[in-house]
Amino acid sequence: MDRRTFLQWSLLATSLPWTTSLVSAAAPQSPWVYALRGDGKVVVIDPAKEQIAAVIETGGKGGTLGSLTMNGQALYVANNAPEQRTVTIIDTRQLRVLANVETGNRPKHPVASPNGEWVAVNHSAPDQDKLRIAFFDATEQRLAKTIELPLKNSSHKGDFTMHGSWSSDSQWYAIGSYADNVAYFIEAATGRIVTLPLSGNPHYFDWHGTTHVFVTVEADEPKSAESRPAVVEVRFDPENGVAKAVNTLKMTLSQAELSNPAQIEGHHANLTPDGKRIICCNRGAGGTFGGGSVDLFDVKSGKLVKHFELSLNGAGHAYLTPNGRYAVITQYNDTKLPVIDLQNLRVVTTIDAETGGHLGHAAFTDDGKCFVNNRKADEVLVISTRSWQITNRIRTGNGGQAQAMVLNRPYAVFERVGKRAFL
Repeated sequence: MDRRTFLQWSLLATSLPWTTSLVSAAAPQSPWVYALRGDGKVVVIDPAKEQIAAVIETGGKGGTLGSLTMNGQALYVANNAPEQRTVTIIDTRQLRVLANVETGNRPKHPVASPNGEWVAVNHSAPDQDKLRIAFFDATEQRLAKTIELPLKNSSHKGDFTMHGSWSSDSQWYAIGSYADNVAYFIEAATGRIVTLPLSGNPHYFDWHGTTHVFVTVEADEPKSAESRPAVVEVRFDPENGVAKAVNTLKMTLSQAELSNPAQIEGHHANLTPDGKRIICCNRGAGGTFGGGSVDLFDVKSGKLVKHFELSLNGAGHAYLTPNGRYAVITQYNDTKLPVIDLQNLRVVTTIDAETGGHLGHAAFTDDGKCFVNNRKADEVLVISTRSWQITNRIRTGNGGQAQAMVLNRPYAVFERVGKRAFL
Protein backbone atom coordinates (compact mmCIF):
# COMPACT_ATOMS: atom_id res chain seq x y z
CA MET A 1 0.00 0.00 0.00
CA ASP A 2 1.70 3.20 -1.15
CA ARG A 3 1.48 6.50 0.72
CA ARG A 4 -0.78 8.12 -1.89
CA THR A 5 -3.38 5.38 -1.56
CA PHE A 6 -3.18 5.60 2.21
CA LEU A 7 -3.71 9.38 2.19
CA GLN A 8 -6.65 9.06 -0.21
CA TRP A 9 -8.28 6.50 2.09
CA SER A 10 -7.67 8.70 5.16
CA LEU A 11 -9.26 11.70 3.43
CA LEU A 12 -12.27 9.62 2.44
CA ALA A 13 -12.67 8.30 5.97
CA THR A 14 -12.63 11.77 7.49
CA SER A 15 -15.12 13.21 5.01
CA LEU A 16 -17.82 10.53 5.05
CA PRO A 17 -20.94 11.66 6.95
CA TRP A 18 -21.38 8.67 9.24
CA THR A 19 -25.00 9.11 10.24
CA THR A 20 -27.75 6.62 10.93
CA SER A 21 -29.08 7.16 7.40
CA LEU A 22 -25.95 5.50 6.03
CA VAL A 23 -25.79 2.40 8.19
CA SER A 24 -26.39 0.15 5.17
CA ALA A 25 -23.47 1.68 3.27
CA ALA A 26 -20.26 -0.24 2.83
CA ALA A 27 -17.81 0.14 5.68
CA PRO A 28 -14.53 1.50 4.31
CA GLN A 29 -11.70 -0.97 3.89
CA SER A 30 -8.58 -0.04 5.81
CA PRO A 31 -5.27 0.15 3.96
CA TRP A 32 -4.03 -2.40 6.51
CA VAL A 33 -5.04 -5.76 7.90
CA TYR A 34 -4.64 -5.71 11.67
CA ALA A 35 -3.59 -9.02 13.20
CA LEU A 36 -4.33 -8.88 16.93
CA ARG A 37 -2.22 -11.05 19.19
CA GLY A 38 -2.76 -12.19 22.74
CA ASP A 39 0.85 -11.47 23.66
CA GLY A 40 0.39 -7.71 23.59
CA LYS A 41 1.15 -6.99 19.95
CA VAL A 42 -0.81 -5.82 16.94
CA VAL A 43 0.84 -6.87 13.71
CA VAL A 44 0.00 -4.51 10.85
CA ILE A 45 -0.06 -6.26 7.46
CA ASP A 46 0.10 -4.55 4.07
CA PRO A 47 -2.49 -6.62 2.15
CA ALA A 48 -1.15 -5.63 -1.27
CA LYS A 49 2.43 -6.66 -0.54
CA GLU A 50 1.35 -9.41 1.90
CA GLN A 51 4.08 -8.25 4.26
CA ILE A 52 4.28 -6.95 7.80
CA ALA A 53 4.32 -3.14 7.76
CA ALA A 54 4.61 -2.54 11.51
CA VAL A 55 4.37 -4.21 14.91
CA ILE A 56 2.67 -2.19 17.65
CA GLU A 57 3.21 -3.01 21.33
CA THR A 58 -0.06 -2.36 23.17
CA GLY A 59 1.29 -2.56 26.71
CA GLY A 60 -1.40 -5.08 27.62
CA LYS A 61 -2.03 -8.82 27.37
CA GLY A 62 -4.83 -10.93 25.96
CA GLY A 63 -5.82 -8.43 23.27
CA THR A 64 -7.50 -10.95 20.99
CA LEU A 65 -10.57 -8.87 20.02
CA GLY A 66 -10.81 -5.34 18.67
CA SER A 67 -12.82 -2.92 16.60
CA LEU A 68 -12.12 -0.10 14.19
CA THR A 69 -14.05 3.12 14.64
CA MET A 70 -16.42 3.95 11.81
CA ASN A 71 -14.05 6.47 10.22
CA GLY A 72 -11.24 3.91 10.49
CA GLN A 73 -8.95 6.32 12.33
CA ALA A 74 -8.72 4.38 15.60
CA LEU A 75 -8.44 0.72 16.54
CA TYR A 76 -9.68 -0.33 19.98
CA VAL A 77 -8.13 -3.47 21.51
CA ALA A 78 -9.42 -5.04 24.73
CA ASN A 79 -6.71 -6.45 27.00
CA ASN A 80 -8.55 -9.50 28.28
CA ALA A 81 -5.92 -11.57 30.13
CA PRO A 82 -6.39 -12.13 33.89
CA GLU A 83 -5.68 -9.00 35.95
CA GLN A 84 -5.82 -6.78 32.87
CA ARG A 85 -8.00 -3.66 33.14
CA THR A 86 -7.25 -1.50 30.11
CA VAL A 87 -8.39 -0.86 26.57
CA THR A 88 -5.67 0.16 24.12
CA ILE A 89 -6.54 2.83 21.55
CA ILE A 90 -4.32 2.85 18.45
CA ASP A 91 -4.00 5.70 15.96
CA THR A 92 -4.30 3.90 12.61
CA ARG A 93 -2.88 6.81 10.62
CA GLN A 94 0.38 7.00 12.56
CA LEU A 95 0.30 3.35 13.71
CA ARG A 96 1.01 4.18 17.33
CA VAL A 97 -0.71 3.79 20.70
CA LEU A 98 -2.78 6.83 21.63
CA ALA A 99 -3.77 5.68 25.11
CA ASN A 100 -4.33 2.80 27.47
CA VAL A 101 -7.57 3.51 29.33
CA GLU A 102 -8.62 1.65 32.46
CA THR A 103 -12.22 0.45 32.18
CA GLY A 104 -12.64 -2.52 34.52
CA ASN A 105 -11.88 -6.17 35.12
CA ARG A 106 -10.78 -7.96 31.92
CA PRO A 107 -12.16 -5.87 29.02
CA LYS A 108 -13.55 -8.27 26.42
CA HIS A 109 -14.84 -6.95 23.08
CA PRO A 110 -14.94 -3.35 21.82
CA VAL A 111 -17.73 -2.68 19.30
CA ALA A 112 -18.19 0.63 17.46
CA SER A 113 -21.67 2.06 16.91
CA PRO A 114 -22.82 2.50 13.29
CA ASN A 115 -23.19 6.27 13.61
CA GLY A 116 -19.55 6.64 14.65
CA GLU A 117 -20.31 8.18 18.05
CA TRP A 118 -19.61 5.32 20.46
CA VAL A 119 -17.39 2.35 21.18
CA ALA A 120 -18.86 0.01 23.81
CA VAL A 121 -16.63 -2.40 25.74
CA ASN A 122 -17.94 -5.23 27.92
CA HIS A 123 -15.90 -7.14 30.53
CA SER A 124 -15.29 -10.85 31.14
CA ALA A 125 -15.16 -10.49 34.92
CA PRO A 126 -17.15 -8.40 37.41
CA ASP A 127 -16.14 -5.40 39.48
CA GLN A 128 -17.57 -5.49 43.01
CA ASP A 129 -20.40 -7.82 41.94
CA LYS A 130 -21.40 -5.63 39.00
CA LEU A 131 -20.98 -6.16 35.27
CA ARG A 132 -19.39 -3.13 33.66
CA ILE A 133 -20.00 -1.72 30.20
CA ALA A 134 -17.69 1.14 29.21
CA PHE A 135 -18.84 3.65 26.59
CA PHE A 136 -16.15 5.60 24.77
CA ASP A 137 -16.67 8.82 22.85
CA ALA A 138 -15.33 7.68 19.48
CA THR A 139 -14.79 11.22 18.26
CA GLU A 140 -12.57 12.30 21.13
CA GLN A 141 -11.25 8.78 21.91
CA ARG A 142 -12.05 9.09 25.61
CA LEU A 143 -14.06 7.14 28.16
CA ALA A 144 -17.43 8.92 28.34
CA LYS A 145 -19.41 6.82 30.82
CA THR A 146 -19.64 3.48 32.57
CA ILE A 147 -22.89 1.55 33.05
CA GLU A 148 -23.04 -1.16 35.71
CA LEU A 149 -25.41 -4.11 35.34
CA PRO A 150 -26.75 -6.12 38.28
CA LEU A 151 -25.25 -9.53 39.05
CA LYS A 152 -27.06 -12.20 41.05
CA ASN A 153 -24.81 -15.23 40.55
CA SER A 154 -21.45 -13.73 41.48
CA SER A 155 -20.02 -17.24 42.05
CA HIS A 156 -20.25 -18.00 38.32
CA LYS A 157 -17.10 -19.57 36.85
CA GLY A 158 -15.69 -18.52 33.51
CA ASP A 159 -16.53 -15.51 31.36
CA PHE A 160 -19.40 -13.38 32.64
CA THR A 161 -20.11 -11.64 29.31
CA MET A 162 -19.04 -12.32 25.72
CA HIS A 163 -20.00 -10.12 22.75
CA GLY A 164 -22.23 -7.08 22.35
CA SER A 165 -23.92 -5.47 19.36
CA TRP A 166 -25.55 -2.15 18.43
CA SER A 167 -28.99 -1.40 17.00
CA SER A 168 -28.88 0.15 13.54
CA ASP A 169 -29.70 3.62 14.89
CA SER A 170 -26.86 3.35 17.46
CA GLN A 171 -29.24 4.06 20.34
CA TRP A 172 -29.21 0.63 22.03
CA TYR A 173 -26.40 -1.76 22.87
CA ALA A 174 -27.17 -5.43 23.62
CA ILE A 175 -25.05 -7.68 25.84
CA GLY A 176 -25.63 -10.95 27.71
CA SER A 177 -24.86 -12.13 31.24
CA TYR A 178 -23.60 -15.70 31.40
CA ALA A 179 -23.91 -15.68 35.17
CA ASP A 180 -27.65 -14.98 35.19
CA ASN A 181 -28.71 -16.03 31.65
CA VAL A 182 -30.07 -12.58 30.91
CA ALA A 183 -29.88 -10.29 27.88
CA TYR A 184 -29.49 -6.59 28.63
CA PHE A 185 -30.35 -3.73 26.29
CA ILE A 186 -28.72 -0.43 27.26
CA GLU A 187 -29.72 2.94 25.90
CA ALA A 188 -26.35 4.61 25.43
CA ALA A 189 -27.48 8.22 25.84
CA THR A 190 -29.54 7.76 29.01
CA GLY A 191 -28.29 4.55 30.59
CA ARG A 192 -31.80 3.05 30.57
CA ILE A 193 -31.68 -0.76 30.84
CA VAL A 194 -34.14 -3.35 29.48
CA THR A 195 -33.86 -6.95 30.69
CA LEU A 196 -34.80 -10.25 29.00
CA PRO A 197 -34.33 -13.66 30.76
CA LEU A 198 -33.19 -16.55 28.54
CA SER A 199 -32.85 -20.33 28.84
CA GLY A 200 -29.05 -20.44 28.60
CA ASN A 201 -25.89 -18.44 28.01
CA PRO A 202 -26.52 -15.51 25.61
CA HIS A 203 -23.36 -15.55 23.53
CA TYR A 204 -23.96 -13.36 20.47
CA PHE A 205 -26.32 -10.65 19.20
CA ASP A 206 -27.16 -9.53 15.67
CA TRP A 207 -29.58 -6.63 15.19
CA HIS A 208 -31.86 -6.20 12.20
CA GLY A 209 -32.80 -2.55 12.37
CA THR A 210 -34.04 -1.21 15.70
CA THR A 211 -36.88 -3.59 16.57
CA HIS A 212 -35.46 -7.07 15.92
CA VAL A 213 -32.42 -8.70 17.43
CA PHE A 214 -31.28 -12.31 17.12
CA VAL A 215 -29.61 -13.81 20.20
CA THR A 216 -27.45 -16.94 20.05
CA VAL A 217 -28.04 -19.08 23.14
CA GLU A 218 -25.32 -21.69 23.56
CA ALA A 219 -27.65 -24.42 24.88
CA ASP A 220 -30.61 -24.86 27.20
CA GLU A 221 -29.52 -25.18 30.82
CA PRO A 222 -29.06 -27.33 32.76
CA LYS A 223 -27.22 -28.85 29.86
CA SER A 224 -28.22 -32.36 28.74
CA ALA A 225 -28.45 -34.52 25.64
CA GLU A 226 -31.77 -32.80 24.94
CA SER A 227 -30.22 -29.33 24.96
CA ARG A 228 -29.87 -27.52 21.66
CA PRO A 229 -28.08 -24.40 20.49
CA ALA A 230 -30.72 -21.84 19.60
CA VAL A 231 -31.26 -18.49 17.96
CA VAL A 232 -33.87 -16.48 19.84
CA GLU A 233 -35.68 -13.84 17.80
CA VAL A 234 -36.42 -10.87 20.03
CA ARG A 235 -38.97 -8.16 19.26
CA PHE A 236 -37.63 -4.99 20.80
CA ASP A 237 -39.79 -1.96 21.57
CA PRO A 238 -37.36 0.92 22.14
CA GLU A 239 -40.12 3.43 22.86
CA ASN A 240 -41.64 1.51 25.76
CA GLY A 241 -38.48 -0.30 26.83
CA VAL A 242 -39.76 -3.84 26.28
CA ALA A 243 -37.94 -6.90 24.87
CA LYS A 244 -39.93 -10.05 24.07
CA ALA A 245 -38.82 -13.39 22.64
CA VAL A 246 -41.15 -14.15 19.73
CA ASN A 247 -39.52 -17.21 18.16
CA THR A 248 -36.76 -19.73 18.84
CA LEU A 249 -34.81 -21.47 16.09
CA LYS A 250 -33.25 -24.65 17.45
CA MET A 251 -30.34 -26.31 15.68
CA THR A 252 -30.32 -29.77 14.18
CA LEU A 253 -27.28 -31.76 15.34
CA SER A 254 -25.40 -34.79 14.07
CA GLN A 255 -25.57 -38.17 15.76
CA ALA A 256 -21.99 -37.74 16.96
CA GLU A 257 -22.88 -34.43 18.61
CA LEU A 258 -26.01 -35.85 20.19
CA SER A 259 -24.09 -38.78 21.66
CA ASN A 260 -21.89 -36.45 23.68
CA PRO A 261 -23.36 -33.35 25.40
CA ALA A 262 -19.85 -31.86 25.53
CA GLN A 263 -20.15 -31.43 21.76
CA ILE A 264 -23.33 -29.37 22.13
CA GLU A 265 -22.70 -25.66 22.43
CA GLY A 266 -23.77 -23.01 19.97
CA HIS A 267 -21.34 -20.24 19.23
CA HIS A 268 -22.22 -17.51 16.71
CA ALA A 269 -25.28 -16.86 14.56
CA ASN A 270 -25.29 -13.99 12.08
CA LEU A 271 -27.66 -12.68 9.44
CA THR A 272 -26.83 -12.78 5.75
CA PRO A 273 -26.35 -9.35 4.11
CA ASP A 274 -29.89 -9.34 2.70
CA GLY A 275 -31.27 -9.97 6.19
CA LYS A 276 -33.39 -12.88 4.96
CA ARG A 277 -31.43 -15.77 6.45
CA ILE A 278 -29.38 -16.47 9.53
CA ILE A 279 -26.54 -18.97 9.80
CA CYS A 280 -25.72 -20.65 13.12
CA CYS A 281 -22.71 -22.73 14.20
CA ASN A 282 -22.49 -25.49 16.82
CA ARG A 283 -18.95 -25.34 18.20
CA GLY A 284 -19.11 -27.70 21.15
CA ALA A 285 -17.60 -27.05 24.56
CA GLY A 286 -14.43 -27.59 26.56
CA GLY A 287 -10.93 -27.94 25.22
CA THR A 288 -11.89 -30.42 22.50
CA PHE A 289 -15.06 -28.67 21.20
CA GLY A 290 -16.15 -31.31 18.64
CA GLY A 291 -19.06 -29.52 17.01
CA GLY A 292 -19.36 -29.43 13.23
CA SER A 293 -23.00 -28.66 12.49
CA VAL A 294 -24.02 -25.45 10.74
CA ASP A 295 -27.66 -24.53 10.12
CA LEU A 296 -29.14 -21.97 7.73
CA PHE A 297 -32.60 -20.68 8.69
CA ASP A 298 -35.13 -18.55 6.85
CA VAL A 299 -35.81 -15.55 9.07
CA LYS A 300 -39.40 -14.83 7.98
CA SER A 301 -40.74 -18.38 8.23
CA GLY A 302 -38.37 -19.66 10.89
CA LYS A 303 -37.84 -22.83 8.88
CA LEU A 304 -34.57 -24.67 8.42
CA VAL A 305 -33.26 -24.08 4.90
CA LYS A 306 -30.23 -26.35 5.07
CA HIS A 307 -28.38 -28.42 7.65
CA PHE A 308 -24.66 -28.97 7.10
CA GLU A 309 -22.55 -31.55 8.91
CA LEU A 310 -19.02 -30.35 8.24
CA SER A 311 -15.76 -32.24 8.43
CA LEU A 312 -14.13 -29.97 10.97
CA ASN A 313 -13.79 -29.72 14.74
CA GLY A 314 -15.37 -26.78 16.55
CA ALA A 315 -17.41 -24.78 14.02
CA GLY A 316 -17.44 -21.24 15.34
CA HIS A 317 -18.01 -18.44 12.83
CA ALA A 318 -19.63 -18.12 9.41
CA TYR A 319 -17.56 -15.37 7.81
CA LEU A 320 -19.42 -14.03 4.78
CA THR A 321 -17.67 -12.80 1.68
CA PRO A 322 -18.42 -9.10 0.98
CA ASN A 323 -20.91 -10.03 -1.76
CA GLY A 324 -22.72 -12.42 0.60
CA ARG A 325 -22.35 -15.39 -1.75
CA TYR A 326 -20.05 -17.59 0.35
CA ALA A 327 -19.57 -18.43 4.01
CA VAL A 328 -16.11 -19.42 5.22
CA ILE A 329 -16.59 -21.52 8.35
CA THR A 330 -13.81 -20.86 10.82
CA GLN A 331 -13.23 -23.05 13.85
CA TYR A 332 -11.50 -23.65 17.17
CA ASN A 333 -9.69 -26.98 17.04
CA ASP A 334 -8.83 -27.85 13.46
CA THR A 335 -6.87 -26.82 10.38
CA LYS A 336 -9.82 -26.91 7.98
CA LEU A 337 -11.96 -24.15 6.48
CA PRO A 338 -15.10 -25.36 4.68
CA VAL A 339 -16.53 -22.87 2.17
CA ILE A 340 -20.32 -22.89 1.72
CA ASP A 341 -22.03 -21.56 -1.39
CA LEU A 342 -25.12 -19.91 0.12
CA GLN A 343 -26.86 -19.66 -3.26
CA ASN A 344 -26.54 -23.31 -4.24
CA LEU A 345 -26.51 -24.56 -0.63
CA ARG A 346 -23.46 -26.76 -0.91
CA VAL A 347 -19.90 -26.99 0.33
CA VAL A 348 -17.77 -25.99 -2.64
CA THR A 349 -14.42 -26.84 -1.06
CA THR A 350 -12.62 -27.39 2.22
CA ILE A 351 -9.32 -25.54 2.59
CA ASP A 352 -6.78 -27.28 4.81
CA ALA A 353 -3.89 -25.37 6.37
CA GLU A 354 -2.43 -28.80 7.31
CA THR A 355 -0.35 -27.35 10.16
CA GLY A 356 -1.26 -25.36 13.24
CA GLY A 357 -4.94 -25.09 14.07
CA HIS A 358 -7.69 -22.87 15.49
CA LEU A 359 -8.43 -20.81 12.41
CA GLY A 360 -10.96 -18.51 14.03
CA HIS A 361 -11.14 -15.17 12.21
CA ALA A 362 -11.12 -13.79 8.67
CA ALA A 363 -10.79 -10.44 6.89
CA PHE A 364 -11.64 -9.85 3.22
CA THR A 365 -10.10 -7.32 0.87
CA ASP A 366 -11.82 -5.75 -2.13
CA ASP A 367 -9.36 -7.38 -4.54
CA GLY A 368 -10.37 -10.94 -3.66
CA LYS A 369 -8.11 -11.93 -0.76
CA CYS A 370 -9.09 -13.53 2.51
CA PHE A 371 -6.76 -13.23 5.50
CA VAL A 372 -7.29 -15.91 8.17
CA ASN A 373 -5.49 -16.30 11.48
CA ASN A 374 -3.88 -19.67 12.26
CA ARG A 375 -3.48 -19.40 16.01
CA LYS A 376 -1.46 -22.54 16.72
CA ALA A 377 0.97 -21.77 13.91
CA ASP A 378 1.30 -18.07 14.82
CA GLU A 379 0.61 -17.03 11.27
CA VAL A 380 -1.92 -15.36 9.00
CA LEU A 381 -2.99 -17.27 5.92
CA VAL A 382 -3.64 -15.48 2.63
CA ILE A 383 -6.38 -17.18 0.61
CA SER A 384 -7.66 -16.36 -2.86
CA THR A 385 -11.47 -16.12 -2.91
CA ARG A 386 -11.38 -16.92 -6.62
CA SER A 387 -9.53 -20.23 -6.37
CA TRP A 388 -10.05 -20.85 -2.64
CA GLN A 389 -6.37 -21.79 -2.37
CA ILE A 390 -3.83 -20.70 0.22
CA THR A 391 -1.42 -18.42 -1.63
CA ASN A 392 0.79 -17.18 1.21
CA ARG A 393 1.56 -17.51 4.91
CA ILE A 394 2.62 -14.53 7.00
CA ARG A 395 4.44 -15.40 10.19
CA THR A 396 3.39 -13.06 13.01
CA GLY A 397 5.01 -14.60 16.10
CA ASN A 398 7.35 -17.20 17.48
CA GLY A 399 5.33 -20.21 18.54
CA GLY A 400 3.35 -18.59 21.32
CA GLN A 401 0.00 -19.59 19.80
CA ALA A 402 -1.15 -16.01 20.27
CA GLN A 403 -2.35 -14.98 16.80
CA ALA A 404 -6.00 -14.02 17.11
CA MET A 405 -8.50 -11.77 15.34
CA VAL A 406 -7.73 -10.23 11.95
CA LEU A 407 -9.76 -7.25 10.75
CA ASN A 408 -9.68 -4.43 8.23
CA ARG A 409 -13.15 -2.82 8.44
CA PRO A 410 -15.68 -1.60 10.97
CA TYR A 411 -18.41 -4.16 11.58
CA ALA A 412 -21.74 -4.79 13.30
CA VAL A 413 -20.92 -8.45 13.80
CA PHE A 414 -17.48 -9.43 12.71
CA GLU A 415 -18.60 -12.13 10.26
CA ARG A 416 -20.49 -9.72 8.01
CA VAL A 417 -18.74 -7.04 5.99
CA GLY A 418 -19.40 -5.32 2.68
CA LYS A 419 -22.37 -3.27 1.52
CA ARG A 420 -24.70 -4.53 4.26
CA ALA A 421 -22.38 -4.70 7.22
CA PHE A 422 -25.09 -2.91 9.21
CA LEU A 423 -28.68 -4.06 8.72
